[in-house]
Amino acid sequence: MEKKHWWSPLILGILILALGIVILVFPQASYLTMTLLFGIVIALSGIMYIGLAFCKEVKGRGWLIASGIVEIILGIFLTLSPAVSAIAIPIVLGFWLLFKGFTLIGMGYALSKIKGSGWGWTIFSAVLLIICGAIILLQPIFYGIEAVILWSGVSFIIGGCTLMNYAFKLKDLYDGNMEE
Repeated sequence: MEKKHWWSPLILGILILALGIVILVFPQASYLTMTLLFGIVIALSGIMYIGLAFCKEVKGRGWLIASGIVEIILGIFLTLSPAVSAIAIPIVLGFWLLFKGFTLIGMGYALSKIKGSGWGWTIFSAVLLIICGAIILLQPIFYGIEAVILWSGVSFIIGGCTLMNYAFKLKDLYDGNMEE
């Protein structure tokens, strides 16, 4: 990712964090609206990854494009099919969080390669997202929709904070304020 585009993951992180807070504050209304909001956020995330893939300093361009395409298709599906999405949201959300966690591991690794600080926290948070994704995949079976809503909110808050942290680390690199 090009360092001067540090604001892109910051905006996405703020959106994802806000969605996580909304899910936890309004759990009953969240499940029905979560599919629509989730679809929009996923599509925006996909657009961001495709845009970042064309920055000149980017490494792993193919992964960013593939991730972006998958997220745009998933976002469109969730937005256009809310009834089907409401039934499938635990599965879709669980796999998306797994996918997002692995993508963030790659972003943390890339941050370490350009001597950025905080890459360990990015990878740690990504592992937390992977764990949350696995829990969400298992929750409908054992505990129902309420647990999915709770873990969704927690996962979005973790993911949003991780993206915002990543953005600020890129900003430090861009400003030349990075500690060695």
